[in-house]
Amino acid sequence: MESKIDWKGLALTALAQYNVNADQLVFLGHSQNVTFRVDTRNNQNFATSREYDEQALFLLRIHYPIAQFCDHIWQQQAVIESELIWLTALHRDTDLVVPYPVQNISGSFITSVAVDDISETLNCTLLKWVDGSPLDTEPTTTQARRVGELMAQLHQHASLWELPLGLTRPKYDWEQLHASLMKLRSLVDAGTISVTDFAVLESVVKRISNVMTALEKTRINWGLIHADLNENNYIFYAGKARLIDFSCCGFGYYLYDIAHTLLHLFPENRRSFLSGYQSLCQLPDDSQRILEAFFLGAMVNNFVFLASQPNEHDYLLETVPYVTESLCSKYLKGEAFLFES
Repeated sequence: MESKIDWKGLALTALAQYNVNADQLVFLGHSQNVTFRVDTRNNQNFATSREYDEQALFLLRIHYPIAQFCDHIWQQQAVIESELIWLTALHRDTDLVVPYPVQNISGSFITSVAVDDISETLNCTLLKWVDGSPLDTEPTTTQARRVGELMAQLHQHASLWELPLGLTRPKYDWEQLHASLMKLRSLVDAGTISVTDFAVLESVVKRISNVMTALEKTRINWGLIHADLNENNYIFYAGKARLIDFSCCGFGYYLYDIAHTLLHLFPENRRSFLSGYQSLCQLPDDSQRILEAFFLGAMVNNFVFLASQPNEHDYLLETVPYVTESLCSKYLKGEAFLFES
């Protein structure tokens, strides 16, 4: 289907349903969504350069994932709308700078566009652009702390926000983790993951599942999480961290959200991140034990993402044995590893 679609033409058709006159439409990429930056700066007058930048740029998303995001739940209207409802609440209730949604001329957050020559309609959304720059290196300890503070603010809002009826997002729980493990079985048959390494991952997932099921879900430890806060999804503007790309957000343990981000940080920056987080939110006394479990759970989910990309199989061939031998083995023995170099 993808090769038949004129993405730019589809984007222009969607934009016609908004009070936005695009001066320039820039294709950004295709992963979970097809994305374009929409520039309207030559069509509007602004008093200051900052206002000029922040009010004139938008992000257009066409909700059609590539193969590795083939789960159609991400394309469902109720799921998309729920993400936008949370972003609207974050923009309204907090000082966080987030890509909040723009209504179309019918007053809806979602614009459905029929695709020529095929019997399918795709959902499109328009978000305010968030200005800032991604990091091209590992964050400094100060930057890692800022990201930790940012996540704490996000969790504070989620824990206090009264969820609207019908809010629908995926769950990051033991059932989802077990489903991820099952998706890795195909790599055993292909020889990318050894039978021995898969057995280790299976033992680890079972223990993580026990940790998850033993944790009572309360407003203090469970709620909406970003679920994908890595170096591609936080940016810096004037020294301050900002959140972008909530496409994978869902319900989960706040400690899982933290662990997913720690997965992408060097050990020394993990401490800085947690220091920033704890400056605003307390962690339970046994948080390191739980974080190490969720850290490995996030790693299994990351393996599934990489498994769907054939060009990443060589990386998995090298990385999975290292993870099972150096990290999983310690976890199964009850030995700490999270802050080791």
